[in-house]
Amino acid sequence: MSRKDIELEEELEITAVTAGAAPIRLPSKITSIFPALVHRNYQLYFAGQAISLIGFWLQAVGIGFLVFQLTHSAFWVGTTAAIGGLPFLVFTAFAGVFIDKMDKKKLLVRTQIAEAFSAILLGVLVVSGNINLPLVLVLAAFHGTVGSIDLPARFAFIVEMVGKRDLGSAISLNVGEFNAARFIGPTIAGIVIASFGVGWAFILNGLSFIAGIWAIAAIKPVFNHKPEMDVHPFDSLKEGFKFTLGTKKILYFTILAAISAIFIWPYQTLMPAVAEKVFDSGAKGLGSLLSAAGAGSLAGAVFTSAMTGSKNKNAFIFAGLLISSISLLLFALNKNFFLAHVVLVFAGFGTIMLASTLNTQVQLATPDKMRARVLALYLTMFVGMMPVGNTIAGIIAQKTSSQFAIGTGSAVVLATGLFLYLRGAFSNLT
Repeated sequence: MSRKDIELEEELEITAVTAGAAPIRLPSKITSIFPALVHRNYQLYFAGQAISLIGFWLQAVGIGFLVFQLTHSAFWVGTTAAIGGLPFLVFTAFAGVFIDKMDKKKLLVRTQIAEAFSAILLGVLVVSGNINLPLVLVLAAFHGTVGSIDLPARFAFIVEMVGKRDLGSAISLNVGEFNAARFIGPTIAGIVIASFGVGWAFILNGLSFIAGIWAIAAIKPVFNHKPEMDVHPFDSLKEGFKFTLGTKKILYFTILAAISAIFIWPYQTLMPAVAEKVFDSGAKGLGSLLSAAGAGSLAGAVFTSAMTGSKNKNAFIFAGLLISSISLLLFALNKNFFLAHVVLVFAGFGTIMLASTLNTQVQLATPDKMRARVLALYLTMFVGMMPVGNTIAGIIAQKTSSQFAIGTGSAVVLATGLFLYLRGAFSNLT
């Protein structure tokens, strides 16, 4: 029996065990589009994250709103987001070395508890009137440090929940759920902030972690590997770097992730300033705009998950790049509040298609023994580069406008994508 046949047999056994224990037996029409939802583990994870991620977006909207209210400065909004994301650039690559050697389930429970604590603390400080910009920056840095460990562990844990056969679907749903929560989270955030104050957005986020912690604790991993415990951490990190740089596919995908992080994703950070200065719509308008992007993300997640069986996934990477960059260019040129929602739907669709396909391809191209290390390097260039992008966008927005900053970034991504296309980067990867 060939290695491929053995792996297929193992995957079928995993699916049989986890599907039989699934809390909900979903119709075949649904599981054909979302095969990861066949698994008991992923049903639990998906349900827990559905609640927890709404809380995440309560905090994401709230932090930008709070900083803008404290400073009335797009620069400080961007800088706060940059400080929160900086730990991903500094710590994530090193975290991957140790995540490969740890029980990821126990690690994720601990990181979730720490993030819940920091969110509730921030909310209490705001509600009690003891908040100021330096405290916001300190808590943003702490939250980012915990997240720099949580995120690579979370992505590396996905394969342990569902195995490799349905990994692509699980990643698409995971990335899509994260961003699609914007469809509900920002709307709730706008209502909460307008009705009760921004502090309660942070407190509710902290409480929402209870669902995520419960789900992770209930998961029973079905796929695991024995880590190389005797390898020195620096040698282990070096091995991850060598593999990433020496594998053409992963190297290109990591570069694309960095470019999109620097020039595309900061549009979310600048949205409070756009809502206030361009559309004069306040907290509710901010929630509405981000919800439109979330609706597009949901559609992008559905489409990407349904197409996980496609052989030419590089085409989805290029299509996602084109859709997201062109949509945000149009957003930057638009002054109409309704049309802004329309183009943000397409922007959300394109960014999810790009991000989820890149992540899937990196995981599938990586050996089990170094999955966390390679993912950590990938996430360092993706999430870790977002502080750089937020800082650049904040500086440009301060000197010109937030829409100009968004338009400039999307133009850079579009030009880069076309250059790589002409170089054959999307058709010749192996």
